[in-house]
Order: sequence, then structure tokens, then C-alpha cells
Amino acid sequence: MQTRRIELEGSAGHVAMERPRNSATIRIDCIMGNPQNEEQTWKTWEIDPSIGEDELFRIAQEIQRRCDGVRGSNSMVHDVLRELQRFTD
Repeated sequence: MQTRRIELEGSAGHVAMERPRNSATIRIDCIMGNPQNEEQTWKTWEIDPSIGEDELFRIAQEIQRRCDGVRGSNSMVHDVLRELQRFTD
């Protein structure tokens, strides 16, 4: 069994992560409810499923910050990272 789509919501934003069947990429759409300091309201990533752990962690950090509205602790980032890892090879 494989996970195809996950949606997460925080106090400041929402993210949808998906990897359609037979797709060569993972698509991540992140929407912020009230962006600050000229941040983009909507941000999309399309990443290769064999992405390295360091780059995946950086994306998880940004997703966590955009969804929660604050820079979180490592445990908060790791919660997002675990969900992202469901889609990697």
C-alpha cells in the first residue's frame, strides 16, 4: 500500500502533498492564510522522489514555518519530514 496524498493544516497555512500513480515527481502545494513580509501566498514544489534527506529536511522546515506561522522546533519539523518521506523512494 502506498500513500498518494496527504493534507496538513496549521494555524497559518495549509499544505497538500501528493504523488500520483506512476508519476515521476512529488507535488507539494502550500498556501499561507496571511503572508507576512511580502512572502508568497502560494508556493509549489515539484521534487524528484529520490531527493536527498538534507534537501527534504529544508523543504520540511519551510512547510512547517509556512503552516504554523513560526519557526518550529526540530520535533515540529520532523513531524512534517515524516509525512514527506512517505512519498520518497
